Amino acid sequence: MTESDPEYRILTSPLGRNVYLRISARFGLTVVVPRGFDLRRLPEILEKKRNWIESRLRRCAEPSEAVSPAPPASPPDRIELPALGESWRVEYLPTRTRRIGVMTEHPGQLTVYGAVADRAACRAVLQRWLRRRTREELVPWLALLAEQGGFTFGEVLIRGQKTRWASCSSKGTIALSYKLLFLERRSVRYVLLHELCHTVHMNHSPRFWTHLSRFEPECRVLRRRMREDWKQVPAWVEEMG
Repeated sequence: MTESDPEYRILTSPLGRNVYLRISARFGLTVVVPRGFDLRRLPEILEKKRNWIESRLRRCAEPSEAVSPAPPASPPDRIELPALGESWRVEYLPTRTRRIGVMTEHPGQLTVYGAVADRAACRAVLQRWLRRRTREELVPWLALLAEQGGFTFGEVLIRGQKTRWASCSSKGTIALSYKLLFLERRSVRYVLLHELCHTVHMNHSPRFWTHLSRFEPECRVLRRRMREDWKQVPAWVEEMG
């Protein structure tokens, strides 16, 4: 591939064994790789698929068309949450019910039970669990940082944004993505402080950055790093939205 090639994003599949290419009108080219894959091998793989990629991108540019050659990511057997320093083993227990739920029997052990053959339902129930962990852990952390920095904010919403880690409205409502759980703690702290500073400066003016740098001196470095942090979000999570 050359410098004129289209941009692409990389997602990691915890259970995947092969590299998959996905193309959609919204995201363009997405490369799904197994955990631990050597990214230096990608240029050679993409070069071999050049004709296919270029053809599908042209077709995808047509209205209402999206090409997705990769199968949906399987529900995970382990969930790593660096933001919380947690590692969860996930087991799937089939039961005679159409319902599906998740329970925590032991620390570090999640059990998804019910109609576990329905992969989409498994991903959905794990999404709800991620939302709950975000509210349990990140919202109190946000409140602590606000108290320490003299900030005030309103309601906190938990979402699954595809393009934002968080946001702050003019009324002081802060929305956090549960995907923050897959980032390192320092990156999460930066995001929380960033949104708290927006309760004072609803822009990215020099005054905003000066204010933020009082709490995180390397805020601009972390901001640039955040552009690559989407790679830390597993493929099964991205598919849920």
